This record gives sequence, C-alpha cells and structure tokens, in this order.
Amino acid sequence: MKQVINVNIVAAALAGWLMLGASSAEAQHATCTVQVLAGQSIQAAIDGAPSGATVCVGPGTYQENLLIAKDGITLEGAGPGITVLEPPAQPVPVCLVLFFPPADYENNGLNGICVANVDLQGNILGVVNDVRVTGFTVKGFPGVGIVFAGTNRLRADHNVAANNSSYGITAFASTHGRFEDNTSYGSGDAGFYVGNSPKADFTIQNNTAFADLWGILVRDSATGSVTGNTLHDNCSGLVFLNTGTQTGVHDWQASQNTAAHNDNFCPGYVTGLPFTLTGLGVLIAGGDHIVLRDNTVIANQPSGAPTIIDGVALAGGIVVVSTASVSVFPGYYGSAAAHNNILNNGVLGNQPFDLAYDGLGTGNHFLPNTCGTSYPGGLCQ
Repeated sequence: MKQVINVNIVAAALAGWLMLGASSAEAQHATCTVQVLAGQSIQAAIDGAPSGATVCVGPGTYQENLLIAKDGITLEGAGPGITVLEPPAQPVPVCLVLFFPPADYENNGLNGICVANVDLQGNILGVVNDVRVTGFTVKGFPGVGIVFAGTNRLRADHNVAANNSSYGITAFASTHGRFEDNTSYGSGDAGFYVGNSPKADFTIQNNTAFADLWGILVRDSATGSVTGNTLHDNCSGLVFLNTGTQTGVHDWQASQNTAAHNDNFCPGYVTGLPFTLTGLGVLIAGGDHIVLRDNTVIANQPSGAPTIIDGVALAGGIVVVSTASVSVFPGYYGSAAAHNNILNNGVLGNQPFDLAYDGLGTGNHFLPNTCGTSYPGGLCQ
C-alpha cells in the first residue's frame, strides 16, 4: 500500500539518528568482537562469530539479507542513516517464509534481518536466545525490515525501518522481548508488531511510528507494557487484537503514549483485513485485562468510511469492541472485550467519538478521562 511520507519529519528524525549513530560508532572499538567494513559481507561475519560476539558493522550501504540463527549475537551498526541495509540483487534464500499460526504460512517476500532458527516452510526448529539488533536503517525490503521468530530475550533498539512492504520490526512466537527507541515509517503493515506470543512479556517503549498501516499492533499475545511511544499519521495508532487463534490478547499496560492524527485510509480490500482502518487512535478489540492509563489520544479522524462492528465505528479516540463476529483468519473468531480499564487519558478532538464501547463485554471501566464525546453517552464522566 502506497503511503505519503512527510519529508520534513523524516529528515528531522534521521538527523537525530545521525547524532546517535556517531556516539554509537565511537563506542564500537571497545565492544566489537568482529568488525565489518563497507564492501565486506555482514552474513559471513555473523556465520563466523562465536556465541556472545558483537558484530560491528561500519558506515556504508550494504545490499544483503541477513539471518541470525545462533544465540548471543549482538549485531551493531554505526547508527541509523549511517549503516544502511537494502535488498540485494540476488538474495540468499533464508527466512523467506514467515511463521503465521495456526498452520497458516504466508510468503511475505524477502526480509532484511531475520533472527530465527526456521526452515524454508516457516517451521521453528529451535529457540534463538539473547540476540540484539541496534544501529541500522533497514529499508525497502519486500518483506519485513527486522523479524524475530521463536526467540527469547530479544532486543531491537535505535533502528529505523523504512518503507518495507510488510512489517517494520516484528516478533512472532517470542518471549521476553524489547523494542525501544526505534522509528518505523512507510510499512505496508504494522510499524511494530508482537503476535502469536502467549508468553510474550514484552516491553515496547519510546518508539515512533508514522505512515504505517498500524503504528503498534499486539495480536494474540499476553503480558507486557507499551510506554512512551509516539504514533501519528498512520491508519491506526495502538491496537490490541484478539483473533481467536491462541490465548487472546491480555494483561497489557499501555501508558504515556501519544496517538495523534492517525487519519490515513487503509481499506480492507487493499490490506486483506475484514475491516477498514482509518482515523483510529487506540483500539482494544476482544482484549481483556488491558490498562490504558495517562495516554494522549487527539485528533484521530477518519478520511473515509470506517467499518462498523456491532454498532460501533472502528474510528475515533479510544474504541473498545468485541471480535466475536470478526474472522481475520478463516474459521477463527475472537471474543468480547472484558475487564479492561481506561483511565486518566486525554482524549480530545476525535471523530466520530473520543470514547466508544459496544457494551458487549463485562468488567470494562471507563474511569475519569478528559474527553468531550462518547458512545454511549456518559463515558467521559
């Protein structure tokens, strides 16, 4: 899906990353186990590095797609905008197929950096532990920018994922992960995604996503925190989605995030979803035991006709709905939202409502929020 990119925003973001990258490069000499310079192979360095090694990649543009299938590797670029990874003319056939349970594999094309021990059919062969990816711009891949599948104690930080056709930075079937201080833009799917992870225990903090389909999507995953992220000019900002494929989406804390002007229009016939996304700040769709606290959700307004589910539009500030009638994957349905707390959020200037709730779940509480309109009426009090 083609997205419109604000060049001034991108330039300002990359300027900041360049400053960060310079300090990162200065620190490399003390931490590098293996050094890769322009014109050398990053993959060869990874393959030859022992577990626990730090593979430092110097400034330059590298045309490679990478696979990390061993424990304890830190892959460290010199900084976003300084160390750049682009698709090669002749990609190595590794990690071409992504893992989409239940027993549903989807070829999303070539991925930039893949951290996984999988076969070419997407089957996870073993867990990869303690891998960190930092200091890269990964751009223009027909699949995912950075993907983790079947990993434990993963970390992606201080990266830029730019204009990748699928996700920006994502994790499947993973535990104890951290996405922090990254930027994603121009993704054909979520900028940041955690999916199919029933024991996720993830931290997603201080990231920025714009001009993506979803800013942050947490699907069928349990336990974690989403804090201090900035999500703007996407089709949707922050979404917790239960599709019924595993254990649902539950036990998440989301605080001090900003979701603003997520007004882009992503119709279902383009995205392959059974609904349209537009003008959506924060969505709890079939989730339970999710706390939304102290978030700023402003001026999210649809730029086309939003989908209506159980009488509630999938558009506006904070929306809480059931997914019991929604089938993202054939034969699988979610459930009503239950036991969620929405409190102390600033939710203003959203259309059609600042707060919206379908009333189908139990134990959902809209405690004092600063807002102007709600469906049904009275949720702002």
